[in-house]
Amino acid sequence: MPREDDGVSAPEWEDPRRVMRRHGLAPKRRFSQNFLVSRSAVERIAEALALAPGEAVVELGPGLGTLTGALLRAGGQVRAIEADRDMIGVLMEELGAHPGFEVREGDAAEVDLTALADGGRVKLAGNLPYAITGAILRNLVRHRASVARAVVMVQREVQQRLAADPGSKSYGALTVFTQASFAVRPVIKVPAGAFHPPPKVDSAVVRLDPHATPRAVERDAFRAVVRAAFGQRRKTLRNGLKALGAEALAALEATGIDPRRRAETLSVEELDAIATRYEAELANPSAPRS
Repeated sequence: MPREDDGVSAPEWEDPRRVMRRHGLAPKRRFSQNFLVSRSAVERIAEALALAPGEAVVELGPGLGTLTGALLRAGGQVRAIEADRDMIGVLMEELGAHPGFEVREGDAAEVDLTALADGGRVKLAGNLPYAITGAILRNLVRHRASVARAVVMVQREVQQRLAADPGSKSYGALTVFTQASFAVRPVIKVPAGAFHPPPKVDSAVVRLDPHATPRAVERDAFRAVVRAAFGQRRKTLRNGLKALGAEALAALEATGIDPRRRAETLSVEELDAIATRYEAELANPSAPRS
């Protein structure tokens, strides 16, 4: 049953293609608009968030409001961030009367989640524009302390990278940066045919839950070590870290990690240990080196 809030019912499911026709609009390539038309996928995203009644949820790129409606039906207080002014017009006409909904014009990759959380933590959902998925994930990591949970749609290949284990082909810098802050759990696979228009690749929904204590704190030294280590995957760790100078090589030696290993075999914690020693070497450049 629809949830009623101050006499306004949360919207029932409606195929977004019908909403688009009603407003005389078409998908825009420059906004990477591929609208999710699978009701089951939309409902699974809302279920994975596990919203409590009245709980705040930030939705990135709400588009025509298809997922927004499911979040409102689940009892969420939705703060939507949308870059396309035409979509904002649709959202205001379709959902603007609901007291649990507000929309702001903005860039999904730059939204200040800490400010939106207002001293607490918010949940986050979205069908992420593929062109800026990496930037959105980096923003999530920056604001991890303000995120209670994120459930997002990404390319299937990105989901595999996010959830990869050390030693696998998909394991890389994106994996390390994300898993340092979040536990990554796949939710569902979503075929290209579940979208309008269909993208050229399949997608997947992934759930990100912040670790109670981060596996590694993201800072300049950690970013530098990870990027250098994965910069050329075929190189050994020693050769990859050479780009950072003698301090990085001294740090590697101090950790006791085999310099012949390749970056994709290292855990988040091992990379963090190198970064910690690297920071110490930079802070004490006059220390003798072997």
